[in-house]
Amino acid sequence: MADIAGGLAGYLSVGSGGIPVLLLHGFAGDRLTWQFNLSALAADRRVLAVDLPGHGGSTLDVGDGRVLSFAPWLVRFADALEMPRFHVVGHSMGGYVGRKLARLAPERVVSLTLLASAGLGTPFDLGFLRRAIAPADVAEGQACAERLFARPSPLTARIGEVLHAQGADPVRREALERIVEASFAIHADGGPPVDWEGYRLPIQTLWGREDRIIPLPPAERLPPGAPFHVFENSGHLPHTEAASPVTATIRAFLSSSDDTLDDR
Repeated sequence: MADIAGGLAGYLSVGSGGIPVLLLHGFAGDRLTWQFNLSALAADRRVLAVDLPGHGGSTLDVGDGRVLSFAPWLVRFADALEMPRFHVVGHSMGGYVGRKLARLAPERVVSLTLLASAGLGTPFDLGFLRRAIAPADVAEGQACAERLFARPSPLTARIGEVLHAQGADPVRREALERIVEASFAIHADGGPPVDWEGYRLPIQTLWGREDRIIPLPPAERLPPGAPFHVFENSGHLPHTEAASPVTATIRAFLSSSDDTLDDR
């Protein structure tokens, strides 16, 4: 736990050396989202998976629910862990927050990996978000979990249990509801395109071909000229369903970004 202004931050830290990488999970997830990626990513650098506000072991104070306000909270988290520079990998909501972090602290964010990212101005399944934070029972939670995957997964039972438990906690549920209404409801049918001209760092985008939560975006919504990797037989959690190739793609991008850092 890191005790920072704005509330406690729960996190996992694995590995050492190199330029660290900060992993940001998606909505209603937590740091364990990255359990299938941590060991390989930590082979040559420190890896930190942090619970964003309203999630996991971190503060349940989400303010007005605008997730872009999580970016300055993450800067304070990086300060507390003495990370002057770091890579960012963000999944879904975490990608949305990661983009804001890259604009807020451009001198600190070395590269940005967007994994099935929210906030690119494309439609997404708002109804799914609302169901996922308040499933009526474990069965409904498992039905929500099934939508995250392209193929049947042994993880859906446990994810369904976690979603139901979160919904049964009134404080946690209220925090998640506030995030949905303040940050996502207004853009469920799409939103303004990202002005990629403001980003002066290496960016790559990764997606699951069969994502039913945030479907594949059109090319004009992606950062121009940036690598775009699509993983077959994967849904909204490609870093779980295609853990090995996704992790290898991230590792290669981090290394190449390290190598070009002195040229920027």
